[in-house]
Amino acid sequence: MTTELTRGLRKRLRELHDPVLVSRRLAFTLPNRARVPEVVRLMTDPTIARWTLMIPFPYRGADARAWIRRAPTRRRAGTDLSLHVVRRADGALVGGVGLHHLDAVHARGELGYWIGRPFRRQGYAREAARAVTAFGFHQLGLHRVEARVFPGNTASAGVLRASGFRREARLRESIVKQGRFVNEVVFAKLSARRTPVRFAPPASGAPLRTARRRRRSRPTVRKAR
Repeated sequence: MTTELTRGLRKRLRELHDPVLVSRRLAFTLPNRARVPEVVRLMTDPTIARWTLMIPFPYRGADARAWIRRAPTRRRAGTDLSLHVVRRADGALVGGVGLHHLDAVHARGELGYWIGRPFRRQGYAREAARAVTAFGFHQLGLHRVEARVFPGNTASAGVLRASGFRREARLRESIVKQGRFVNEVVFAKLSARRTPVRFAPPASGAPLRTARRRRRSRPTVRKAR
């Protein structure tokens, strides 16, 4: 059963194609080297490094290229899904989002995201968090999605609460950042599904579109014509 679940998740991740996911204003695409200049421009912001664990500052082209190079390897291994967040109206890169530490056996993963300074306070983080969490539940078979923030990051905590996450714990000195132990606040959201599911064959065709809120229906994958 363990092997079956892991293979199923890997298969789904390997067969993803662009755009992986579409919401009302955003498209979510696999990391692409053509976006390196945009990534570097948005990442040249110390607040992103301050509130994330692994992103360095200053952020250089070599950092972006290394991240983009690693992303498909981790996706094929079934451990991580990293995505660009792109504004549909004009194709501008807005930020990044991902599901990390994926565990098919226990049906869980960890949400992470960042939004470039020019695009903040426009609801993009909330839209991305909701869309990717729903994708994890309905397309990857996850039951629990966690997110961890540093104390003081009230903006990110607000995004999570608005996206249906609940604060569960404050972990004391749980990780090392910049040479010192720091605390984390853990949020989590659970799917409505109460029992684990087996993976069905991946649906093919058009990218998944998030459900309209008024319908309260699950996202579906439409077949390509």
